[in-house]
Amino acid sequence: MQIQFLCEKHADWVYSHPEHALHVMARDEMQGSLMMHSGQYSNAVPYLGCAYDIAVILLEVDGGENTAMAHKIKCLSAMLEEIYYYLRLPQHRNAIVDRTHTVIDASSSAVKHSKSITFRV
Repeated sequence: MQIQFLCEKHADWVYSHPEHALHVMARDEMQGSLMMHSGQYSNAVPYLGCAYDIAVILLEVDGGENTAMAHKIKCLSAMLEEIYYYLRLPQHRNAIVDRTHTVIDASSSAVKHSKSITFRV
């Protein structure tokens, strides 16, 4: 199972507007986090998921070298994992864990080899 939150149009926008996308990511993370902590798990997923996809794209734009963005991806992944646990969606939970490992491993590999990378969004 692959898990993705942004449509192609919005993903392209993030590539074209990375600085503005950083603000959108922070806004979505905050909104999703508030919903999550108030028990609105289903409503939190789209916000945290979009923030997650934006973070993945921004890490790619930075060539995989932005350790703060890699950390952000891990934090957003942990929140999504928790939500999927409470929603009893183990396949979704496993999918976000797998995707996070793939993204972080690709980032680490790219930094070691100083090559451009492409993440699965």
